[in-house]
Amino acid sequence: MFIGKHLLNYCMGSTKTPPVWELVEQYARANNYKSDMDFARFMHSVDKSRGVHAWRGVIQRWKQANPHINYKDGPVKSTGTTRMKSYFDEKADMYVMFVNNELTAIKGDTHRAMKESYSADGGGLTIEQMAQRFELAPAWVAEYVKTNNWTHGMDMFTDEQIQNHTEEELITDLLRSKRQIVAKKASKKYWDNMRKSAEKLINIEQEWADEFKEIISKQNLASKKVTPIKMKKTNPYAVVLSPTDLHYGKGSWIDETGEGYTLEEARFRLLDRTNNLINRLPGKPEKMIIATGSDWFHVDNEQGTTTAGTPQDMAASPAQILIDGCKLAREHIDILRQVSPIEVVFMRGNHDRHTALALMLYLDAVYEQCKDVTITVSPKLRQYVKWGNNLLGFTHGDGVRGNDLPAIMATEERNAWGEHEHHVWFHGHLHHQRLLETSGVTIIQLPSLAGHDRYHYRKGFVLARAGISAHLVDKELGLIGNLFAPVV
Repeated sequence: MFIGKHLLNYCMGSTKTPPVWELVEQYARANNYKSDMDFARFMHSVDKSRGVHAWRGVIQRWKQANPHINYKDGPVKSTGTTRMKSYFDEKADMYVMFVNNELTAIKGDTHRAMKESYSADGGGLTIEQMAQRFELAPAWVAEYVKTNNWTHGMDMFTDEQIQNHTEEELITDLLRSKRQIVAKKASKKYWDNMRKSAEKLINIEQEWADEFKEIISKQNLASKKVTPIKMKKTNPYAVVLSPTDLHYGKGSWIDETGEGYTLEEARFRLLDRTNNLINRLPGKPEKMIIATGSDWFHVDNEQGTTTAGTPQDMAASPAQILIDGCKLAREHIDILRQVSPIEVVFMRGNHDRHTALALMLYLDAVYEQCKDVTITVSPKLRQYVKWGNNLLGFTHGDGVRGNDLPAIMATEERNAWGEHEHHVWFHGHLHHQRLLETSGVTIIQLPSLAGHDRYHYRKGFVLARAGISAHLVDKELGLIGNLFAPVV
């Protein structure tokens, strides 16, 4: 807490700037300290123009000049210096006073809000309610109220508010506060009535349920047994799960964009929604294909830009984003390993064309000795996986048009194209879901888990529903189902 010299002078009852020893003596009178260093730390919190060690030197010189004073044994006997109840520092918008014999500075907004809340015109909160609202100790709040001589019957304005605002402005604030109180009471009454109505409805439903049970028992209307369906074992299937466009490291402020996106939020969305998909699978898949990268990272270099050099809003430093993002990818794969063996393919994005390579090499090193995890190490922007009667293609989606993907697959994988009946492309980049069939190929545009940053908010790109999807691919029949876990 920094308190200006003019404020300290006021607190000490002096009209001139006191010498530094006089300042030290004043605070020695007000507090008990364990050591010179403890006292020095306090003085540094009051006046940061001197460092802690500089303050210790001042204190030691002051003690040498005043050998009769020992603050360790208790407060120094007062010399009659007076303390004020409250002082308002207009420049700093700060209220300063002694509370529990300690000099305390409270922000102006907090002080005014506390007075308004304690006044009957502003709500008439109790000490306990005040402590809860402002996250303060009840005993401290009680002493603060006592220090300021507040009562529930006082008006809700400080002297400074009355001096600096017109009557019309004060009346408007008073009416606003009254409206809030009335609205709160009306809301409470409404919900009380709703609760009573709900209780009546529950009682009626219970009475009806009892009557139905009685009728059924009298007529012996027991439900007939049903013949269970013998379900055949399904063909082997794989799950394609791609956390595309996670944009780990993106930063957004909820007050500016409508939703906050941090490292912690990105991690929670990824792991929570992945577990949601796992719990909804129809059975144990033969394998899981995890297409990662694809703007997994939000930035691609130390400058905090995309690969092309566009500056980005970040939630952390580029180094932390890279290191923590690699650890998160490993954590994600370890969760999916509990379901079935994993094959990891990479889709390098336009945000992380180089850092995606670093992620690929990191995961390859981590799982080098793991038989249940296969990492495809390749710098190509388009990757292909052969699964049963399926040829699956993976790309970020920024380099080519979607309508060109079938021809590209047929050209780049000539032999596999003819050997497999089903052809499916997976891509991200556009942050919303879409499924298209063209030229005998199914093209699946994957959703994004990421929140909105300033760019997307300004452009109005806020309509897509964030989430992660899983696609079920039968070994012989091709794509047979899609699951979506939206961010909630």
